[in-house]
Amino acid sequence: MRISRSLAFIATAATAAVVLAGCSGSTEPAASDEPASDVITVGALTPGNANDGAFNQALADALAELEDEGLITYELREQMADPAESEPVIADFASQGVDLIIGHGIELGDAIFSVAEDFPDVSFTASGGADILEKYTDNVETWTYDVAQVGYLSGYIAGLTQLSPVGRVESMELDFVVATDAFFQQGVTAANPAAELLPVVYAGSFDDAEAAASATTGLIGQGAQVVYTTGDGIAAGVGAAAAEAGVPTVGVSPAAGEEALSVNVSTVDLDMYPIVKAWVEEVAAGEFGGKGVVSTLQNGGLAYQEINDVDGTIPADVATKVEELIAGLTDGSITIS
Repeated sequence: MRISRSLAFIATAATAAVVLAGCSGSTEPAASDEPASDVITVGALTPGNANDGAFNQALADALAELEDEGLITYELREQMADPAESEPVIADFASQGVDLIIGHGIELGDAIFSVAEDFPDVSFTASGGADILEKYTDNVETWTYDVAQVGYLSGYIAGLTQLSPVGRVESMELDFVVATDAFFQQGVTAANPAAELLPVVYAGSFDDAEAAASATTGLIGQGAQVVYTTGDGIAAGVGAAAAEAGVPTVGVSPAAGEEALSVNVSTVDLDMYPIVKAWVEEVAAGEFGGKGVVSTLQNGGLAYQEINDVDGTIPADVATKVEELIAGLTDGSITIS
């Protein structure tokens, strides 16, 4: 599928300071008489649907906001997980002279690096697990998010509910997913040492909501009183099954719907606006490339949804304790290892 946002493939001629701003950072919309050449053109690809309310939509929302601010025009291609489909699209973007090409997802990394070698004057981004950070090149910046913070904060929230046993429905048994789950377990134990953790269940996909719903029902059958999921498309299945059973969740995305959100305590969200804006400004300033970057709580790339007390079943001090944890992570008084 294709989402088109009036992309005009034009050259770059702007300069800008390069600052990785927090979520509150914004820029006034460009004046109507701004030269068209000051606008950065972006071609972006996501492995899944851009309305998933999670990983893929985080990029789509950031691009839309930056276009509204007059900083970019863009074209976004969805469902590009298959390299046989994504590589020709990336090459087409590059051959048309797009300023910045964003490969948003671990599935797109190989195709990005392959095409980038043939277009040294085009800027590219590739994402993946922590190992991708050192794979940057002169025209490819690499990106990931802090799995320790995502996992630990999610687990801490689940632990603070004081609900036990704790169930987990993950997507696929990939290194960064396994690492996220390990930090989730640490967070649960830190908040509630007495909590029981049921064995993790993998849905086998980022998007198979039916498999995730079945896994959730199975965990609830084993006694799970709260169920965690890592978002993406599987969150809809987790949310639906948990809502039907009246069991609270952590990690369900807004795309799961109002009923699912009614039992979701909170979700640690990815905000792509700060890093995409930084990439755009680097391209405009001619300073792009040669580094890897990480989205964190500190730089605004990670945030969490307001705590839902699920009709009074969640302790009233959860929000306060979460803020204390984030403050400690930010000032360095709390570390995760």
